[in-house]
Amino acid sequence: MDGFAAPQTIRLNAEFGLQQMAYRDLADETARDLANGVNHLIGVTAKLEAWQKVMIELDLQQKNEILHEFVQDLATMALLTPYTLKARFYFAVAHLSHQANVVRLGEEWADEFSALPEDWAINEEWASKLTKPWRAWRALIRALSKVDDGNFKTRTDEFRSKYTHRFTPRIELGITQMIKRERVPDRSRPCYGIGGSAPLKLDALVPALKQSWCK
Repeated sequence: MDGFAAPQTIRLNAEFGLQQMAYRDLADETARDLANGVNHLIGVTAKLEAWQKVMIELDLQQKNEILHEFVQDLATMALLTPYTLKARFYFAVAHLSHQANVVRLGEEWADEFSALPEDWAINEEWASKLTKPWRAWRALIRALSKVDDGNFKTRTDEFRSKYTHRFTPRIELGITQMIKRERVPDRSRPCYGIGGSAPLKLDALVPALKQSWCK
């Protein structure tokens, strides 16, 4: 991001004037937004690590108060952010590659929804399609594949998916989802499990978050 140098002067009546303006403004906003997003995740993780150290000496009631007032919201934000940042990278790369492709494709380039859909429909598939000719995409997708990956999802008990579609595990204290309907290997019918999901502990959560943005 630091290597991007926006053109100082743009002539809209030049061959690629409009696309150059669109690319410059998109790249400028992208660099700022993504950098701020990563820095915010780093800051939130640092706060969680600090609260983890504070709570070691607290009794159960004090821990409950701290979790309710400060930690729960911080943890939720931190656990949702890796997936969000990943999706924003796909969004930005798709838009920037679409504008850059005008130079590569020339008259074959068309600014149509069939070439780049509306913003809400942009995902990894579109980013990959639009950046396929550009070598830098290979390194970027390798890095992004490590963000919110299977290991992170396992270590955080699928928190992001459960937050959106089901019920999340608690942070540090509390049991959730006492009844679970699950698939059992080698059986055609589901079974119901009783016992609940254990909370996510900060001493396991903080290292997982650090790895999500240190890779």
